[in-house]
Amino acid sequence: MTGIKILHILPHAGGGVGAVLRAVLTADSDKECRYTHSVASLEYLNEITRKHCNRHGIDWIDEISRKRCKNLSDILKCADIVIIHWWNHPLLMNLLFEGLPSTRLIMWSHVNGYFPPQSFFPELFEFADRFVFATEISIEAPSVNKLSDHIKTKLRIIRSCSGIPSGSNIISAKSTPFKVGYIGTVEPIKMHAGFLTMCANASIPEPCLVVGGPAQENLRVQAKAMNLDHCFNILDPVKDPKPIFKKLHAFAYPLNPKHFGTGEQVLIEAMAFGAVPVVLNNPPEKAVVRHGKTGLVAESMADFSEALHMLKNNPAERDRLAAGAHSFVMDSCGIEHTIKAFHELFDEMICFPKQPHVLKLPSIDGLQQGSASHLFLASLGESDERLIFEKALQMNCASVLPDEFASKTRGTPFHYLRMLGNDPALERFCNRFIRKIN
Repeated sequence: MTGIKILHILPHAGGGVGAVLRAVLTADSDKECRYTHSVASLEYLNEITRKHCNRHGIDWIDEISRKRCKNLSDILKCADIVIIHWWNHPLLMNLLFEGLPSTRLIMWSHVNGYFPPQSFFPELFEFADRFVFATEISIEAPSVNKLSDHIKTKLRIIRSCSGIPSGSNIISAKSTPFKVGYIGTVEPIKMHAGFLTMCANASIPEPCLVVGGPAQENLRVQAKAMNLDHCFNILDPVKDPKPIFKKLHAFAYPLNPKHFGTGEQVLIEAMAFGAVPVVLNNPPEKAVVRHGKTGLVAESMADFSEALHMLKNNPAERDRLAAGAHSFVMDSCGIEHTIKAFHELFDEMICFPKQPHVLKLPSIDGLQQGSASHLFLASLGESDERLIFEKALQMNCASVLPDEFASKTRGTPFHYLRMLGNDPALERFCNRFIRKIN
């Protein structure tokens, strides 16, 4: 029997999104499965994802935008159901604005949607037939609360998960002395600004291990400037973090309150290998870590340091929390839960008629519809940041650029200009702040 054809469209595959995508593709690669998957990426598919698709006989194409793929419309028409993996990315925004042919369309968000430039905006929910949140906390995002009851019927919650890490069926035995570490994205948009201070104030005898990038060198310089370099061992990213997780007693994971993450796959990995997570009380982390049961949730920077210090001095409490975290992962984080929920959604969707989809964005005075500057501002929805940027663009004046808008990627004005270009107004705006890009 020919399976129901599921087409995944995404900006690019790497990191956490790539891991989740590969897990879903693997789970449905059995010959008896009703669903067959294919993948189309606007930018790159990383090597591990390309090899994974080849190994499982999954059709894929990448660099669609660079290749100016003329048959994308045909690929879309052949699919029974299309899943767009969404986060604010210029190429994806441009694709949605240009419109899709008749499809049954699911949008699956890989950000929590709270803060621009990775916040939800109303037109997204109107665009999709069904909109899937990767975390339960997205249902409380400011723009979601304002939706009509009719639009809210389109919403679903399916936990984003790459499954239980291999080799984690038994908690790893930990050797002394007490070891603390952070593994993941190392840059200000993700890590809390007080990360170094919080970990140093915990008075841990062993240096705190930090593994990741891309701004690991900046963190080394910062640690040295603060005379804290002896408190940390800051390494480059590694291909396989499992051996590190197995050695850690505690996983120090204080994130920027405005980060845009959802399921935080790295927390699942840490808990699977018995590293007790210590996090701040941000909504996405609280949706994964249950305070006093599967880890510790700190209410302040001082509480975070104290939590690490307490774990150092209380091995019995460490073991109790590690056992609770491990049980949570084994019971609740298997990929079968995610797959079952998506299969139910596919069965619902296949009964819908296909229909065209066009992202209907509001016009903005002085800006051409579909230009890089128009798409960038529209992606910010009704946020205060949009009003600030809109005034600066229209009046050709400078304004303060928040840190979360200073990256070369991640849906910032610099990202839109680099990807879409040919926009003098946005170029003039970005040139005023080029010195602030990290």
